[in-house]
Amino acid sequence: MMLSLAGVVLLSGCVAGGDPIAPEVAGAGAGADSEPVAPDRCDVSENLLIDARFTMEGEYRRAWRMAQHTGEPSFSMESIDGVLEIRRIATQPWMLLRQTVDDARLSGATIRYTAELKGELPSEPTLHGFDHIGGLYLKVGRDPARLAEHEPNAGQWDWQTLSYEQKVPEGVTSLRAGFVHQTNGTLWARNPSLVMLDCD
Repeated sequence: MMLSLAGVVLLSGCVAGGDPIAPEVAGAGAGADSEPVAPDRCDVSENLLIDARFTMEGEYRRAWRMAQHTGEPSFSMESIDGVLEIRRIATQPWMLLRQTVDDARLSGATIRYTAELKGELPSEPTLHGFDHIGGLYLKVGRDPARLAEHEPNAGQWDWQTLSYEQKVPEGVTSLRAGFVHQTNGTLWARNPSLVMLDCD
């Protein structure tokens, strides 16, 4: 099924909230944070994301929102059997596909955002001055957005499960999770999950 971008496309020179798309964080990690909590010591919440199969239809029509740099539409999206394909089709430098999660339980919680990703994301030719990467996107409170802070995030790779794990600041009850594409080629995603961890 080819997804219509009508109603979900936001053209902008920066992501919502005024954050530039250029990576603002240092010390990119491979997958989760350096000392993730061991899963066998944690209670795990339900998946806080909706429409994890990327149908974007009916009640889920606005679950995922797409934004790209100002200009001509430069990325296409297609979802087949729960696998989302994001493909570059023109020249604008970046796009985000993200979902906003509002939940009072997020305040002070430890979260894990996970998805299975596959990439054919060549870094050449050079398109712009940003890093030529694609992968997971996470924006929590006033912290800088995390943009594909994992490896692999460029070149070609088969399906891999990649994740971020972090503490949500006290008082923060909303976050955005999704995907970033700011290079050549195609990024595929499936089985996105955002959960809270209760580890005693």
